[in-house]
Amino acid sequence: MIVESVFLIMGLVLLLVGVIFVICWRHLARYSGETTGVIIDITSSGAWYNDRAEKEAAISQGDCKLQVQMHTNTGRYGNHSKMYAPVFQYAVDGKTYSRASGLSYNKGLAQKKLGKTVPVYYNVNKPQKASLSNGKGYRMLGLGLSIGGILFCIIGFALIIADHIYLI
Repeated sequence: MIVESVFLIMGLVLLLVGVIFVICWRHLARYSGETTGVIIDITSSGAWYNDRAEKEAAISQGDCKLQVQMHTNTGRYGNHSKMYAPVFQYAVDGKTYSRASGLSYNKGLAQKKLGKTVPVYYNVNKPQKASLSNGKGYRMLGLGLSIGGILFCIIGFALIIADHIYLI
């Protein structure tokens, strides 16, 4: 009965992780616009950088409420690691944007990326939202893990049925 349970639990875990990766892929699928960009800097907190950039864009469009909030550090982006996210710059319809990558690297590797030209995938409805990944890797990994999870569950159920028939 232990082997069957292990197969079922592993199957469910693989299936859950696979679904999470598929959800990530669906999120990145919104980034259907494609252009090229350049790595211009590195930051120790990509989330803080992107949040600040979005607030500055809102202020430049006339949202005065955000101007007061912008200078208040809530501390929610505290980063105690030694990881750095590349900051990339790209242009859409003649307007230049910059954004930090969602992926972080150690400082040496991040610095090696400075000046590199990279493909940038952006949201055509909100070009200030962009990513260095188009999500295809998430899709393949998610589908593979989901299929593996289903197979493990089938094997687990088959072992339970076989064990039950053998005991009768």
